[in-house]
Parts: sequence; structure tokens; C-alpha cells
Amino acid sequence: MGPTGAGKSTFVDRAVGRPDVGAAHDLISYTKEIRPFRYPHSDGIRNIVLVDTPGFDDTFVTDAQILRQIAYWLNATYKKNIKLSGVLYLQRISDNRVSGTPLRNYNMFKELCGKEDFKNVILVTTMWDEVTEEVGLAREKELQSDFWRSMISLGSTIHRSYGTMESAWKIINSISVVRPVQRRPLQIQREMIDKHVPLHRTTAGRAVTVSLTGLISGFRGIFKRRRNGRKSLSLIPQVSKSLPRRSSSLLSMSTVTTPSDTSTFSGSGTCSTEGYRGNLVLVIPVLQAALGMAELVRVPHLKDVISPSLSIARSIQVNLHC
Repeated sequence: MGPTGAGKSTFVDRAVGRPDVGAAHDLISYTKEIRPFRYPHSDGIRNIVLVDTPGFDDTFVTDAQILRQIAYWLNATYKKNIKLSGVLYLQRISDNRVSGTPLRNYNMFKELCGKEDFKNVILVTTMWDEVTEEVGLAREKELQSDFWRSMISLGSTIHRSYGTMESAWKIINSISVVRPVQRRPLQIQREMIDKHVPLHRTTAGRAVTVSLTGLISGFRGIFKRRRNGRKSLSLIPQVSKSLPRRSSSLLSMSTVTTPSDTSTFSGSGTCSTEGYRGNLVLVIPVLQAALGMAELVRVPHLKDVISPSLSIARSIQVNLHC
């Protein structure tokens, strides 16, 4: 698991010897559905099943839809008494910030697994070819001491993926393999199957709801300032802090990134092309968040209202880029 563009599909493809399809360095989501791959282990005795999942912040799918897709797959396997041996969480070491979607994704991931299963989680850094060793090492130390500290303290381990079959299998072989009867279900499996909790009331579902609510609330302030005719967004809390190239600091605790104010209007009140682009940057994430909320709590009528609006906004955005 991990954010879109973290290299999840590339990791699986390298491990099973599939050709490179160019997914790793693209921030447009490549994986649209759960993809399990069965592959013989090098010991010649057992098979390994690697499961590739869609990343959050998908190009065309909401976070709530992806959570539902992952949860249903996990629950279907749990009903068959199939439990995971381990979970890999991939994070780009090339990112000079951990904020917005990656931060929301990570928080949801923790709640999906549950603290009792952190010892079966491997935190994997990718994209080492995009940074110098000095920069990568500094960011790796920051991840260990801050971003991943709580999971590491409860047993999670850290590994590097260099985009090769050798590094992929080194990570896979580091998973502690126990007898199936000794494996534990993830927290979301225990909640939904053992306790019959609906998805939106699970710990992971509530984490997504909180993040979407925060996203909508953050943009509400931006719209209010725009209505008041203010051209400066300097008073709005920034979600993340861009860092110097050599800086190791990665974290920001906010959840909403505020783009620069690019709206311009003519004397007649007509919005310019750049104004449309700037406003769409704000409108589309809000509509996506609202749609995610409607899908998560199963409000079909609200979804039917939001979906056409989001489609229209995306169509305008595509046309403006032509």
C-alpha cells in the first residue's frame, strides 16, 4: 500500500519479473483495482502472493471508493480464513514534504492495520535513484524519528527498495512467516467481519471522514476570502512547508494545501482563463472530498448531485489545458 506514484506496482512487477510498464515515476494512478500475483518462492517449497492496491489520491477515484475496494477485498479473503503474512507501506524518498494526501493516506493506513499488527508492517522507501545519498539519508532519518516513529516503536521495520528484483526479494524475505493459524487479521477485518461494523464507522473509515471534513473546511475559508475580494491568502494555514533541497525536514501537521491565488477578473466581472484554472484548483478537490463523504456514508441522492458537478469541472479543466 501507499500513495499514488510511490512505486507499488513497480515493486510487484520487479519481484515477479514482469516488464517495466512505466508506472513508478508517474503521479497518475496506474493500478485501478486490487491485483494479486502468485509467484514461486526461491526456496522451491511455497508460493508467495503479492497484492498490489490502488493508491489514494487517485486520478479519477475518491479516497472513500479506494478504501471500500481495499476493505472489501480484505474482508472477502478473511471470510475464506486467509490472513496476510505482512503489509508493505511504500513512500517516495524523493518527496521533500510529507503532507496533504500522503499524510492522510498514512493515517488511514495505520487505522486500517491497527496497533496490534504494526509488527507485521514493513515501511519501504522508494525512488532512491532520484536523490543523492546525502539527501536520501537525511530524509530517511527524519521519517524514522518523526513520521514513522509510532509504528517503529510498536515493531514496524524499515527497508529500502532500489527498484530491482534483488531488493524486492530482500524485503519480502524479511517478513516473519508464521503458520496460517498464528496470523492475525487486520483491525479493519476484525471490525467489519467479527464485530459487523459498517465501513464508515470503522477506525479507518472515521479517519477518512475526518480528513475529508478537514479538507472541505479548509477550502471553505479560501472561498470566503475570495468572495470578499481578497487577493492574498497569506492568513490561510499552509498544509506543508516546501523545503530546501538539502533539508531533511519532512513534516507538516496540516491537511490542506492552499494554491496561490491566480484568479483574475476583468472590469465587467468576467473570469479570465487563468482565473478559471485557479478556481478549478480549489473547486475540484472540494467536490472530490464531498463525493467521498457521500460514498462513504452511503448517501446516494447527494452523490447523484455532486458527481455531475465534478464531471463538469473536470471537463472544463481538461479543455483549459488544451
